Amino acid sequence: MSVAEAIVNNNVVYFHQGDESQDSFETTTGIILVDANLRLKNLNREAEKICCIDRTKVIGKKVDDVFKHYGEKFLRIFRISDFDDLYTANLKMKVKEQYVYVHADTLKLRDSAGEVSGMIVVMQDLSAVKAAINQIQITQMLMSLGELAAGVAHHVRSPLTTISGYLQVMLSRLEGDQYTVNRQVLEMMLDEVSCINNVVKELIMFAKPPICKEEGVNVNRVIEEALLLTFKQMGGEKIAIDKQLTETLPPLNIDSNLIKQSLVNVMQNAIEAMPDEGILLVRTWLNAELNMLVIAITDSGPGVTPEILPRVFEPFYTTKLDHMGLGLPVAHRIVSEHGGFININSSNSGKKSGTKVHIYLPIVNDRRRHLQVVHQQILNLQ
Repeated sequence: MSVAEAIVNNNVVYFHQGDESQDSFETTTGIILVDANLRLKNLNREAEKICCIDRTKVIGKKVDDVFKHYGEKFLRIFRISDFDDLYTANLKMKVKEQYVYVHADTLKLRDSAGEVSGMIVVMQDLSAVKAAINQIQITQMLMSLGELAAGVAHHVRSPLTTISGYLQVMLSRLEGDQYTVNRQVLEMMLDEVSCINNVVKELIMFAKPPICKEEGVNVNRVIEEALLLTFKQMGGEKIAIDKQLTETLPPLNIDSNLIKQSLVNVMQNAIEAMPDEGILLVRTWLNAELNMLVIAITDSGPGVTPEILPRVFEPFYTTKLDHMGLGLPVAHRIVSEHGGFININSSNSGKKSGTKVHIYLPIVNDRRRHLQVVHQQILNLQ
């Protein structure tokens, strides 16, 4: 008989096939030994614990009978013919009304003639690790919500304080329900209310952009409109525009207004990075390998420092005192909701200074759309 050897956690564990009395493998990893007929030959205490079974009652039985309640995905790790010498799987099993997360490695065993004589399954219970990861994710989410709440409070508290102050002054001067209001005071209060409204509007856009896609949108036209809107709002008389727009791009199925808004947000950041003068380069091309259309917006400003770059998409994170810090996060969210993504590269060293923003938008071509329609028609006929 051959000897199956498994190295787990730097410990060598031996299984002597044919000797069912052997139960001396002490390890925190579950180990199951199966013969060529898929009958259980041996398993250690940790395997009993993970699978909630009693080895004295299952030795010699078929794995399909012992583990039939664990689902087909779990039973697949015992299908000798379905894989080569090694098979790895991450499993979620329901054991006694509780879910257990397990990582399993299955290794075929061969005799001296090279024939498969069984298999060894090495299992690790990852439930504690999974719980720890979930806890970390919850903690990170709560921290993000805390930062978001702090940002909202900061940008709303200031205009509310102004409005409250003016109302108190007006109330103190009120006599006999008669009071002459200064026009400048009312205009200032309306400006503060508008400021709060803008914060709320940006938050709604960041939380869930109301996307209404249109078919056959010319992205170059959207870029031209975004440029006009940006320079109308920002000025930028000393900024030169270098447009390199590919004319043969396929049309996209997008919400043109939202994509325009995301482009304006990115362009505004680029122009603000060049307060004196500079060049705004806007390019488009087709990435055939990814089946995506690329919009590149590059400025000639000083660039973004490596410390700031990883945080540019965080809501309310900004280095500018008069900004909310929602421009790039909103742009990122809009593009993500369209199935695309944004990549930012920046350098603040010497002649290569500047920031490059690449926006990737997916293409739904006619052939793919036709195949989807045909596939749906086939499903309807079944």
